[in-house]
Amino acid sequence: MKLLTDAELIEELKKRFQEQEKALHDMRIMTRKLESLNRKLQESEASKSSFLSNIKNEINNPLTSILGLSEQLMKSTAKTKLDPDDISTMARLIHEEAFGLDFQLKNIFIAAELEAGEAHIGISLVDCASIINATIDLFRHTAEGKGVTIKLVHDCVEEEEAEPFFKTDPEKLQIVLANLVSNAIEFSPDGSEVDIKVWRESSELRMTVKDHGVGITEEEKPLIFDRFRQIETGSTKTHKGQGLGLSITKAIVEMLNGEIIVSSAKGKGSIFSVSIPESDVTVDSDVFSTDGNDFLFDEEGEF
Repeated sequence: MKLLTDAELIEELKKRFQEQEKALHDMRIMTRKLESLNRKLQESEASKSSFLSNIKNEINNPLTSILGLSEQLMKSTAKTKLDPDDISTMARLIHEEAFGLDFQLKNIFIAAELEAGEAHIGISLVDCASIINATIDLFRHTAEGKGVTIKLVHDCVEEEEAEPFFKTDPEKLQIVLANLVSNAIEFSPDGSEVDIKVWRESSELRMTVKDHGVGITEEEKPLIFDRFRQIETGSTKTHKGQGLGLSITKAIVEMLNGEIIVSSAKGKGSIFSVSIPESDVTVDSDVFSTDGNDFLFDEEGEF
């Protein structure tokens, strides 16, 4: 066995000390990562618990209203005939509750598809103006209920003689716009406006949805696109929803290779801006969409 000199012994001890220091450093980093992961898991579990609690109310409340109102209509007889105005009011309330429930359930199903990796892109020639108008019309009754005016400006044709169609997924486009419009109406004060602008620019479809609501702080901006995350929580929550709409919107926009950004300040409303590039997928000229549904034509131009 070779005996080490004092210098060699000191060098060996120094080397081993440095190795131990590195091991301790790596362990501290790993510990911090595990602690961070544990916090995120706890937050995720808390968010899911909050989501389940919220969604229970979001489903039960409209269902209870629908069942109660429809029961009153069913019990109406010749002796207890309802006033036509009362019937009209009940029918409107049933429609509003059913529409809201349908919208919430669609978001839940879409979120489940995204989570399972089962959401797929289906490209067709899209009449953007028709889809945009049809989507906004779905929410006009909700806006009217709050006295909110929806103002739409769109220029979906880039040049005067250009084709009015844009290659993208019509269903996904409709989901994106529907969630942004729904959010804008929900967070708008009564009697205010929601401004929507849609236009084409450099082979991209761009849209902005502006509300005049409570706004979002800089600290809150990174959180609003998280699943199940809502700025307001608990029994003091003043707005509907389960924290899925914006996360779904962001996921779909990114699936379409687009981008979504938010510009906002507390008390000054919010502007959500979306840009979606036109798909380069080859699409048959006889497959197009005007309202989120694909239409096929034969060679003679008939259904």
